[in-house]
Amino acid sequence: MTATTGRFLPAECRDWLRELADDLIPAAGPMPSAAAAGIDSGQLDIVLRVLPNLVDDLLRAWRATAALPSGVALKQLSELDEAGHQAVLLAVAGSYYTNRTVRDLLGYTGQQPRTVQIAEDIDEDLLLRVVERGPIHRQA
Repeated sequence: MTATTGRFLPAECRDWLRELADDLIPAAGPMPSAAAAGIDSGQLDIVLRVLPNLVDDLLRAWRATAALPSGVALKQLSELDEAGHQAVLLAVAGSYYTNRTVRDLLGYTGQQPRTVQIAEDIDEDLLLRVVERGPIHRQA
């Protein structure tokens, strides 16, 4: 078992989630499947540290569908347990996109500071008058 902010997901639950994950995010071209990206390991822990409220929904969904094939389990969850289904989707997608290889293949470098250039067609004199005037507002 791996600790997640004082909560636990048993190895069996992680195995179940990995099986569902490959149905949700299969390999395509250079992109790895969710299981190949290791969503059930440390990446899942990252997601659950940020969203610890998913643990109860994941455990409930696992207990209800552990004996079912993954496609059937996903369909049953979508029909009978919306919160459990959403927890699975969020845990899988969140874990997948925390994988550095996945982000590199997508060309995602994270949030970067950017310098914004004022377009040439904006009259800076209009902006200067607003800045000189200062803030104005009415109490609502």
